[in-house]
Amino acid sequence: CCRGSWRRKQWYQRRVRESNENQVKLLESKLAQLQSVYLDLLQSRKPPGAEPQRDAYFDSYADYSIHSEMLQDKVRTEAYRDFIYRNPALFANKAVLDVGCGTGILSMFCAKGGASSVVAVDNSEIVEKARLIIKRNCLEDRILVVQGKIEEVALEEKFDVLVSEWMGYALLFECMLDSVILARDKYLKPGGVVAPNRASMFLSGLSDVKSYEKRFGQWKNVYDFDMSDVVPDLYKEAVVESVQSKHIISTACGFKHFDLSVVKVTDLEFSSAFALQFNKQEEQQLTTLVVYFTCFFDGEEFNAVLDTSPRATTTHWVQTLLYLREPVSVTSQHILEGVIRFKKSGVKRGYVISVKGKVFNEIKDVTAEINQEYFLH
Repeated sequence: CCRGSWRRKQWYQRRVRESNENQVKLLESKLAQLQSVYLDLLQSRKPPGAEPQRDAYFDSYADYSIHSEMLQDKVRTEAYRDFIYRNPALFANKAVLDVGCGTGILSMFCAKGGASSVVAVDNSEIVEKARLIIKRNCLEDRILVVQGKIEEVALEEKFDVLVSEWMGYALLFECMLDSVILARDKYLKPGGVVAPNRASMFLSGLSDVKSYEKRFGQWKNVYDFDMSDVVPDLYKEAVVESVQSKHIISTACGFKHFDLSVVKVTDLEFSSAFALQFNKQEEQQLTTLVVYFTCFFDGEEFNAVLDTSPRATTTHWVQTLLYLREPVSVTSQHILEGVIRFKKSGVKRGYVISVKGKVFNEIKDVTAEINQEYFLH
């Protein structure tokens, strides 16, 4: 009796295992079918020859919120608008290429400003809405929207003007300037206009002990637990935030300048010397270095400036903060001299920013040294 009961138990367990294995195989088969259907669906939405997997960078620009943020940035949008409208000779009866057109706002500015034709290129799904917006505003006869990467599309004409809003955090984040340079070399007529035509990067010193302590000090006691092991990684992050001008304690140093009519892709990785003279008589704690940029639109009748400095009206780019591992005591008798390096990281179109420098007092004694690396991703 016991032997029979044991055999029945073994038989039952074997049947359960076989049943489970069959269910797993069935689920795996269904999952494979669903994956195949999903990839077929993706493929059906893409041009012939395109890979099924999309670039997440372009997918992010299909989201309306990012376009809303950019359009509501008056400093950004009105710099382009004013340059186009107030330089009619540059745009009247001209062929314009808009790289990274998004919702089409710059293309519509150009058409309204007198351009005879505009080709608007973007690889994001937002182009479908751009076409509808352009048609709704009765500009479809002058604006052609092309979906695809500027590196891959085949345009049949050359252009008098190239406009693009390519700037990222700390100017270079997202690496879109690479695409603009390619478009310039491939499609712009000799002597053609690039807007903006110049860009400069700046560095300043910041003292904001309260924000510094909030960012790093909070980890020392989290519900009575010490989580300060997190802090070393936080020092490696380039932080995108707005800062108040009252916290700036140094001169501004322009450490890199680009002429968009001649800049090369190889110029977008560089090392530049900088010097910051501190300007407060009383002792301050240097907690952070601040990176920002200014773009220039030089026209025949009107010049526009897009400034992302802490002293200017805040833009959606705000500023890029490089927190020091240890705050440095400085007065107006001190100067920071060093080298800042920008190198593409290869991750999420990001950059690695390195800073090496020394703080000198009035008799040229070194009072502090800085040697840090930051990741802007």
